[in-house]
This record gives sequence, structure tokens and C-alpha cells, in this order.
Amino acid sequence: MKIEWIEDFLVLIEAGTFSQAAERRHVTQPAFSRRIRQLEQWLGVELIDRQAIRLTLTPQGQLHEPHLRDWLARLYALRSRMRAEALHGRRAVLTTQHTLTVSYLPRLLRYFRHHAPEARLQVRSSNRDDCINDFKRGDADLMVCSELHGAPPLTERHDIERLELGQEQLIPVSATDHSGRPLHAPHPDNVLPLIGYDRDSFLGSALATPFMFDLQRRFDVELVCETAFTIGIKELALSGLGVGWLPHGLIETELESGKLVPLLDELGGPLLAVACYRHVTPSFDAAERLWALMQKTPPAV
Repeated sequence: MKIEWIEDFLVLIEAGTFSQAAERRHVTQPAFSRRIRQLEQWLGVELIDRQAIRLTLTPQGQLHEPHLRDWLARLYALRSRMRAEALHGRRAVLTTQHTLTVSYLPRLLRYFRHHAPEARLQVRSSNRDDCINDFKRGDADLMVCSELHGAPPLTERHDIERLELGQEQLIPVSATDHSGRPLHAPHPDNVLPLIGYDRDSFLGSALATPFMFDLQRRFDVELVCETAFTIGIKELALSGLGVGWLPHGLIETELESGKLVPLLDELGGPLLAVACYRHVTPSFDAAERLWALMQKTPPAV
């Protein structure tokens, strides 16, 4: 089997006819048709319905075309990674959750570039649970994540090292009216619109007790939106939809400009720790260099 046969098949789908596909592949139409036949023979199934007037894929062709496309993309990505590693050395993989990708990671990356421009790094941004699973499987060399105090996601293990980078306050905020006062100031006589986190998300569980319980006990709360996306909550809070809890690092600019006002004194909010984890087993130069920098003077959370 030749890779060019799969490329031919995908080009045929995009071109819509054998003649146009052959032209794009710079071969004659009979030669192009033979290559499609060779792919079908190697797979043991027909991909093209040759009884149809227009180009039509067989059910097997339709079902597995995305798999062939994905496989080819992965193969090319693997080739590029192998070539880059052979020339420049392996990249360290750092995984972090979506919220920290926006709020803290840019400062951390600037710190890395300034002190270790030679250390190659790949960042993976995922949901917090996916970050933890990737790190535990060994698919990432470093992990930066938020956690509740006293409740690290990874229990004490001799093969994993933890370094706390700082603390971050989760702040309830509201947009402001024309006079700079909160649109949704908490009051026992008024309905308090709430932009909440999905209860199964990390921040949803962090707010569940005692903050949400206390909020529902003291005020008439109306849940106007529920989502796991922190950036979405920020934008909805800015639009004036309701009150939402957001990490301080994500809204520093909006708090300074007055677009959002804090309601921390009225509603409270959990204080989160931000920590970095690494595998203790001997690693390669890039990962060791970045971990050493984390232990020195990383930017404040």
C-alpha cells in the first residue's frame, strides 16, 4: 500500500471527477484510476460506486473516509515531529486546563522564553480531568492546574513531584450601570440572576459548598445560564446577563477598568491553589530545564 493512493482517494472526493482529480495529481486519468483500484484491492473493499452517473462513494467509502483522512493527518504530524526532534531535540509537553491557558499560561510562557529560549515546549489545553488523565498516563511531562486547598488531584506519590505556584481568588462579579454601580447587587428583595458552572465541572464543585448553598439560602436566585466554559461566563457577565464567579487572573483588566465590579464581600468565593506537577523519573533536557525554572522565580499567579 502506498500513501499516495490514500491521497488520490481524498483528492478524488474533493475534485468530484476522475479527470479533475487526475489533473490535480499530475497524472493521466487511466493511471489515476489504476491507483484508486490498487487502494481498493489492498483494502479488500470497493470505495467508489462505479454504477452511479456522478461520483458516489460506496457505504464503506462513506463510513471510513474520515478515518483515512485522520490517519493520513496523524502520519504527516508524526513525520514532522520525528524530523523536528532529530534536528532540535524532543519538545517538553505541558498540559493545562482551559482557564489557566488564558489567565496564567501567557505569563508563564513569556518567562520560559526569556530564561530558556532553547527549551522546546508543546502546550496542550484541555478540560481539567483530561489534563490529569493525560499526565497520569505519561502523555505530558508537566501539568499546571488549579486545585482546592488541601485537595490536590494527585495524592502523595513517590514518582510525582508537586510545586505550588501561588493562589488565585475566585471572585463573584457583575457588570456595571452607567454610574459604575453593579447591575446585579445582591439584595434579599430582588431576584439575583446567576451565571453558573456545570455542577460536574471543577469550578462548579468548588463553588457548591458552602458558597452556592449560602447564596440560595440568602437570596432568590435565578439560574440564567449554566456552562463549564469560564470564558463564556466572563463574556456573559460583561454583557450584563447576571453574576458569575471568575478567577482573578482572568478579569484583572476588567476590574481595573470598572467594566466588572467584585461582589466578594457580599457573596464570598473559594481561594484556589495553582500547582505544577512533574514525573520524578529522569527526563530529557527541555523538561528538566523548564522544571528548574518553575522552582526559581515563576510569574505570580
